Order: sequence, then C-alpha cells, then structure tokens
Amino acid sequence: MKTIILDGYQLAFYYQKKLLDEARALRLSETKLVIAAILFHEDIGSQLYTRLKKELAEDLGIEYRVFSFSVVDDQQKIIDKLQKLNKQTDITGIIIQKPWRKTWIKASGYSMEEGKDKFGKWWRELVSVLDINKDVDGLHPSNLSTLQEGGWRAKGRVLPATCQATIRLLEKAFETEHLFAHLRDNSLKTVIIGKSDLLGQPLYAVLSSKKCSVEMIGSQELKTRIEDNIFLKDADVIVTATGRKNLINGSMVKEGSVIIDVGEPNGDVDQDSVMNIAAAVTPVPGGVGPMTVVSLMENAFWLHQMKSMI
Repeated sequence: MKTIILDGYQLAFYYQKKLLDEARALRLSETKLVIAAILFHEDIGSQLYTRLKKELAEDLGIEYRVFSFSVVDDQQKIIDKLQKLNKQTDITGIIIQKPWRKTWIKASGYSMEEGKDKFGKWWRELVSVLDINKDVDGLHPSNLSTLQEGGWRAKGRVLPATCQATIRLLEKAFETEHLFAHLRDNSLKTVIIGKSDLLGQPLYAVLSSKKCSVEMIGSQELKTRIEDNIFLKDADVIVTATGRKNLINGSMVKEGSVIIDVGEPNGDVDQDSVMNIAAAVTPVPGGVGPMTVVSLMENAFWLHQMKSMI
C-alpha cells in the first residue's frame, strides 16, 4: 500500500482562494473585519502561529491586532483586557493563543504535578471571559456543550480551528464532502489521542453528535492498550495530539488507516515506520498547521455573517 502524504499547505491554499472572494466582497462594501489576539510572549510556538495568522489575515484584508502579555502577568490584567475587547464594536473575533502547558508551568515556577491543575484553572478562567459572539476559535466552555448537542452552526457557534482543520484533512483523505456520513456508512472507528479543549474534546463531541464511532483516550488508556496488545489496531482513523515525539509507530496501527498527526513541535507519529501501512498521514510540519490558520479566518468570516443577520 502506498501511503498518501496529506499536504496541508496545498489544501490551505485551496480554501484560501475561496476566502479571497469573500474578502473582495467585503472590501467593496467597505467592511473591515478585525481579530484581536492575546499572545503570551514566552511561548515560541504561539509566536510562530500568531505571525502566520497575522500574515494570512492581512492578505485577506482582515486586521489582526496582537496584544502581548507574559504568562506570569496578573490574571486580572488579562481579564480586564478581554472584557474591553468584548465591548469594542469594531472587533469581529477574539482569540487567546494558548501557550504550551510546560512553558507556562516552567515560567510560573510550579512543579510539573502541581502546575497541571494550576494551568487548567488559569486557562478556564481566561476563556470563560470571552464573549461567545466573538469567540473566533470556539474556546468558551459553553461551546463544548453546544457541539455535543449538535446544530452548532445554527446557533452561531464555530468549531475550534484545529478541529475544523482535522475534519477538512479527513475529507481530503477519504475524498468526500460528507465526512460524517462516510464514517457512519462504512462503520469506520476514530480514536482520538489527547483530550485538549482545542481538538480532542470538540472533535469527540462533533463526531459523537453525528453518530460516528469514536473513542477519546489519554496517555494512561494508550498505555493500557499497548500492554493488552490492542495498540490502535481497532482504529480506522487516528487523530493524535500529545506532543510526544514518535509515540506512534507502524507496528501499532491498522493497515489502511488514516492518521492525522497534530503533535507539536515534532509530531507524535514515526512517519517512516507507518509508510506503506497507513493509507494516509499528515506531515509535521505542513499538515494540520496551515489548515488551522485558514480555518480561523473562515471562522472570522462566519462570525461576521452571524452578526450581520442579527
């Protein structure tokens, strides 16, 4: 079996061209979209993604305002800024660029064990402040329950950009515009590794709401699977986002499976070992990342449409 490398840059370019038409229409109507981004400057990955998002936004005529903070700044200072942005009528969408947990813990001076809970509480308090009508990356805690219920589009909500990027890459892998029906009709099971609010939880919620076969696991569940020699052999689709380099290799996966690698910075998948076993796999970098950037811009256009209908 020849493994297809899913080119995120190529796919992102296709969707970017579609957005250019919307951008031209907005310029003709003299309408300007504005995204406000909260960046924590200690996090190198966040700096990179912020730069890429700002570049694409400007290409599309979207103003991308970046407000830089330190992870050790007083949290109320950041909350005050978010509340001001919520009230600004010219702001289309607000994103908080989530720093890497280990970066936050190290800068904050906590032990790794103590820092995990502290980081989770800090992050939840920040995203809970977001105006849901400006939540361009679907980070507000209430967004998850909306995804679980289904019909999130009708309620004016968006998918987190990384989740949307993953779905688009799966559509490309299966050559379908109706991913959920394809997964259901072919009895394909998805296993998600990682339970983050940016990908694992929302993707699980969407697939579950569409009656697709899906399981979400963490590191302990994966360890148990390995000990029981189950590995990931029951998964037709694997979406992994742990940040643990070469966590998954070819001996662990089913022949013909599709693998979406969202691990940062080096990828969760030992790509060489899954070649000619997996049907398709995303590279790192160049897979999910470019599509995540485009998906965020799609969300901004969508929020503008929703605002126009009110």
